[in-house]
Amino acid sequence: MTLSHSHKRTHQSANTTVTPQTTPQTTPQRYNGPARDGDWANYRDTITSLYLDQNKSLKEVMRIMREEYYFYATEKMYKIRFNKWGLHKKLRAHQVAELLVQRGKRAAVGKTSVSFVHGRKIDSDRLNTYLRRVSPSRRKELMAILSGHVELGPAQKRSIEEIICRTPSPEPEPEPMPRRIEAPDGLRLPEECMQIVQSYVNGAFDAAMWQITPDKELVFPRPGKTWLDPVSSARQLFVNGFTEQGFRMLRITFDGYRDVLVRQDPSLLVETCLALGALLQSGPGLAESLINYVCGMSRIVFGPTHPLYLLFARLKTASPSEITRFMGLIMQTYLNAVQLDSRLKPTYLATVYRAMLNSDFIDLTTAQKSMQDLLVDAKRKMKYSTPDSPIREALRKDVEFLQYHISWLDKLHNKPTEAKVAAQTLIETCGGDDPRVARFSCYNMLRTLRSSYEVSDEEAIELMYQSLSICETKFGRNDNATVTLLATLQSYLRRTGQVKEAAKIRADFETRWNEVVEGLHKVKTQ
Repeated sequence: MTLSHSHKRTHQSANTTVTPQTTPQTTPQRYNGPARDGDWANYRDTITSLYLDQNKSLKEVMRIMREEYYFYATEKMYKIRFNKWGLHKKLRAHQVAELLVQRGKRAAVGKTSVSFVHGRKIDSDRLNTYLRRVSPSRRKELMAILSGHVELGPAQKRSIEEIICRTPSPEPEPEPMPRRIEAPDGLRLPEECMQIVQSYVNGAFDAAMWQITPDKELVFPRPGKTWLDPVSSARQLFVNGFTEQGFRMLRITFDGYRDVLVRQDPSLLVETCLALGALLQSGPGLAESLINYVCGMSRIVFGPTHPLYLLFARLKTASPSEITRFMGLIMQTYLNAVQLDSRLKPTYLATVYRAMLNSDFIDLTTAQKSMQDLLVDAKRKMKYSTPDSPIREALRKDVEFLQYHISWLDKLHNKPTEAKVAAQTLIETCGGDDPRVARFSCYNMLRTLRSSYEVSDEEAIELMYQSLSICETKFGRNDNATVTLLATLQSYLRRTGQVKEAAKIRADFETRWNEVVEGLHKVKTQ
């Protein structure tokens, strides 16, 4: 799907270099994202005319294409494309030599000539100007080529094949390039969001904002828990009726979002989208509150032309059902764009796909296919890796991890015993080196308890007691996951009539909860 360019803008500032200027009171102007291969092909004649025929500077060309055609590309992208097209304002010595030879042969038989280099008309005045101003070293090179003393390279030979001399003929005026047709309203918002995400990723790589290893793997921060973890805790608090504590957790989380935003590490957009998914499932208005907060904070931190502000300013106009649908498109666009310039770990991708599925951003079939593709690729790499090497061992672990996730989706996802198996996974991974698997299993158990109808309340309570012991050992007594598990446990105890035990667990929860809040505030002030 290609979004069409629209008519000329009349209110766009000439100083804008990336995206249209917006104000808090107005809807952001149309933005069509970075140019694609088809756009370059469609506007090749227009760009060539501006740069060569009208002798505009590259900066002027970029501004005109941006303001009049909604054609967005970086200076680096233009230069790469110019080299590919052979667009050079200065003639090369081998091109001049070929022009002189062809024009000389035609003049010898009385023919007048009009010359073209890569489709660009070269008149006699320009050729004579080159010969007058050429440096002594270039003149020497030119004479050597004409005398046959220099062997042209493959690229030069290809270049002179694009030189044409022929008899002038009347040419009709070229028809102006039409402005592109606007996309339907129903497609405009998701299309613009995807293109803004592409622009965000391209800008991050162009500015070297993200680190890449020598083998092109994108470097992510690896904390034991992330900014997203308190949001997952808040969701469970809301589900279990701890509304006041849930809102307090969200306020603390929102307060710390500015620091997360400033860092702009590669996990920022993914975790923000997954946080929206958790809040969409927590209660009305919560996801919209996060969108408004991110929109305002990104404008304060980065300004009104930054892609993150433009993205969330558009999401402010979407309904909850549209947000759910758009999040899948945005996250998939992000993952695809990142992998054009770097490599993502298959284990990271598998975890993200599982989280997207849990948030209803993608369906089960899409998640299964995505993970199957990752598994096929990992097996192929392992097959051709050196036996007994660290790389092969790492790939073997990746294959096992992917097989585990695929098996889970095939046999357990949304099945009536999913919570039970998640708890067993938590128990089995308690001695592992990676705390993220255990934490993921804990939250997955809490998320699926209500839908695992073959797990009785009594069995669920037993599973939570076992999980609580593991979480206290693995994460600590006052960790978000541990305290959230306590909140869920007391709800089940009360539901089964164990009032005294429920009151005891609730008192324990409230004591630990105050310590959790104090700990979060200390982390924020350090």
